[in-house]
Amino acid sequence: MNSREIVKRAIKFNRPERVPLFFPWLGVSDIHYFKLKNRPKIEGKDQWGTVWRKPDSKTGIVNMGYVIDVPIKNLNEVETHKFPNPSEPFRYEDLEKEIERAGEKYRLLGWLNFFEKAWELCGIENLFIAFYEKPEQIHKLLERISDYIMEILQNIQKYKGKIDGFYFGDDWGTENSLWVSIKTFREFFKPRYKEIISKVHSLGMDVWLHSDGRINEVIEEFIAIGLDVVNIQSPHVLGIEEISRRYSGRIAFNCTVDLQKTLPFASKREIENEAKMLIEKWGTPEGGFIGTDYGATQEDHIAIGVSKERVCWMLEAFRRYGNYK
Repeated sequence: MNSREIVKRAIKFNRPERVPLFFPWLGVSDIHYFKLKNRPKIEGKDQWGTVWRKPDSKTGIVNMGYVIDVPIKNLNEVETHKFPNPSEPFRYEDLEKEIERAGEKYRLLGWLNFFEKAWELCGIENLFIAFYEKPEQIHKLLERISDYIMEILQNIQKYKGKIDGFYFGDDWGTENSLWVSIKTFREFFKPRYKEIISKVHSLGMDVWLHSDGRINEVIEEFIAIGLDVVNIQSPHVLGIEEISRRYSGRIAFNCTVDLQKTLPFASKREIENEAKMLIEKWGTPEGGFIGTDYGATQEDHIAIGVSKERVCWMLEAFRRYGNYK
């Protein structure tokens, strides 16, 4: 079994020989992950018009930054705000090269946001208030974002059979609950996610979603519309036992040991035990689990305060306990 087949079998619960691994920083991966191109930020402003600020290097804090200004301050501007062009050829110019580089690895393309893109455009407080006061404008905003995503997917249709998965990222949870009620999710987001997921599936690709926070309730909603893989990086926030009881065998999990508690602070033995527990509790003997790291660079790991030695402990535990033979 090559890497590509192992990952596909894990996602479909079709008895891979072992747990697939996604540790690009250590050079150990069954997955080749690559991204569509975006226009570079100019003085902190991205291609959508959102302005970002990164922490001053003197602070020693390393992260992706945070939004300091949004382009849609009045929701009446939703229909006139200029979106980037998803059909510009430069966005796709590296795809053939990346597919060739993947060799026998699973080819995973990303990254697009939906919920996060909405609040990055109009501000999170404005978005939440408008769910109740200006729902028509929010529907228009979400329609425009989903149209952008659908055009991207249409443009990669010629790569059907060459790309195996498409990766989305939307942090749906806080540490304690979802950002919105399930009623709001169903009204504004679920139908559009369903359309997007169906389109990805029509291209022969699996759908991956990264989502932080306590997303316990919304996993059920995503399973109902066909999500294949969910990436979770803080299992303790959700509760390992609860997620096992509710969702093991129903969706594939792409997970690290807990990034907030275990990986930065626990002993080697505790990291190993948690890796074993995740394989047993969130996976099944038929598959459904992919062991992963947090990021692909040293900067990613500086951001969470984790050394390479600790990442190696996690990798070796996933290897040791992830053999199905």
